[in-house]
Amino acid sequence: MQKNKRTFWDKIYSRLFRGFIFSKKKLSTRNLDRLCREYASTKKSLIIHSEDVDYRPYFPNAYTVTKRADHNPDLICDLYYTDLCKIPDESYEIVVCTGLLEHIPQPSDLIADLHRILTPGGKLVISASAVFSFHECPDNFFHFTPYGFRLLFKDWGHFEMLRGASQPFETIGILLQRILMQCEVNPIARFPVEVLSRSIRFLDFFIVRQFDTVKFSNEQSQTDSMLPSNIQACVVKAAK
Repeated sequence: MQKNKRTFWDKIYSRLFRGFIFSKKKLSTRNLDRLCREYASTKKSLIIHSEDVDYRPYFPNAYTVTKRADHNPDLICDLYYTDLCKIPDESYEIVVCTGLLEHIPQPSDLIADLHRILTPGGKLVISASAVFSFHECPDNFFHFTPYGFRLLFKDWGHFEMLRGASQPFETIGILLQRILMQCEVNPIARFPVEVLSRSIRFLDFFIVRQFDTVKFSNEQSQTDSMLPSNIQACVVKAAK
């Protein structure tokens, strides 16, 4: 049976009400660029789920792994990256894994593989969703907090870095852009919402302190971001 073809007006409607934004660059990508720039290295590196950012300027000697063949990876992996078992033990000093952990039904299994692959004293640079829209569903299983990361990596060495990827108003801007990308929005509202998404982050300059609870405010409850779009970490595997 022949599939129904979209009419010209269907395409116009889709273009106007969903998917049209003036700037195609995702606001969330800026934070991943910063993370990669911060940990850039010429060492032999493993990039897992390599479609989020152009990693080549930061990790020129990288071996790339992803499930998407159109990104020309060195290894095309299965949906849940169980094919990482093909990578030898203790074979990389740096592993970069962004935007993947929330899409794995058993994240502890992936983390065990990353631990196995890293050399003793090696670094895992990782980022995963926190306050972010549902995406790549139905394979979007978890969103994380810094406390969840501490639990998942409790058997590793230590955190060199653990932080929120964005400040609260910046996160709201990221979510506003995702609304434009994932929702049918009347064209009258699209332009002002996009302007707001790109300008609201400047309100972060006025935030003095942030806390992880509404019950009390003290040094113990202070946090670097109480509403981050992603959680970023550099976890160091314990040396033997």
